[in-house]
Amino acid sequence: MGIRRLRLVAVALAVAAMGIGGALAQSYPSKPVRMIVPFAPGGRVEAVARIIADALSKDLGQPFLVESRAGAGGAVGADFVAKASNDGHTLLLCSAGVLAILPNVDKKLPYDSVKDFTPVSRLIEGFTFIGTYPGLPIKSIAELVAAAKQKPNTLGYASSGIGTYSHLAGELVAIASGAPIKHIPYRGSGPALNDIVAGHVALMIGGELGDLAKAGKIRILATTNEKRSPEFPDVPTMKESGFPQFTAHSWIGLVGPARMSGAIAEKLNVTLARVMADPATQEKLRGLGGEPAYLAAAPFGQQIAADIGIYADIIAKAGLKFE
Repeated sequence: MGIRRLRLVAVALAVAAMGIGGALAQSYPSKPVRMIVPFAPGGRVEAVARIIADALSKDLGQPFLVESRAGAGGAVGADFVAKASNDGHTLLLCSAGVLAILPNVDKKLPYDSVKDFTPVSRLIEGFTFIGTYPGLPIKSIAELVAAAKQKPNTLGYASSGIGTYSHLAGELVAIASGAPIKHIPYRGSGPALNDIVAGHVALMIGGELGDLAKAGKIRILATTNEKRSPEFPDVPTMKESGFPQFTAHSWIGLVGPARMSGAIAEKLNVTLARVMADPATQEKLRGLGGEPAYLAAAPFGQQIAADIGIYADIIAKAGLKFE
């Protein structure tokens, strides 16, 4: 077969594939869609999933059913979606912890965060805060750094567990500021929050601190986000506090299995762009402590890959070793 004929065949195949993809997208979804949340019921990720699933159900005319598949820090649910049919009827709604942090913590993951998923869109950025026990005479990041340097490794920061966002964000605080603070891991955020409120531990980083701060049980020193929280407009960012190199993203987004039809991914993306522009949806998401931050498929995929590198760098600089 000549080169000209090969080219004509290639063009014909491409056109046919486009036609098939377009037909798939036009009929999608043709049955209920399972939206997998890789955590136990009751958390923020599940709450976001239910808001988004409800909106997609109304817009696309098929039920989007939220299903929790918890285990192994999110790996069980993520692996389930990675191995699911690529017809777009099984999706994963998860956090940066599952796709960007976990690959750096567990080298035996049965999936690849970049190769085994099709990015659809980022939905929200979670606001996370650095908070202290209010009985401490520390009211700013500068005072925190000074106190930590004066008495190295006496100020402890709580996390919801080894290798979690709150752990690595704390390591980044220490790296960026030079403050010698001590990591104190807990089994979940609940016990950690109880101990900081009681004054048994000095510091914590997380998105769960907002309500406690409003109740006067925690003092917030800074937000780790790029911009200030609308709920705490007087609280500076870490960059405003003198640490422009501080980068530790926390987000929630939607992905599908690898090789999912680009036309289906685009249909979901366009629908989500419309959903995320709705003021009512935005208000509901802000009520969960997150900032609506829609990002299209391609840049979202780039962020996942970049954030894997960011957390790998934090782990390397902190000299952390995971079993």
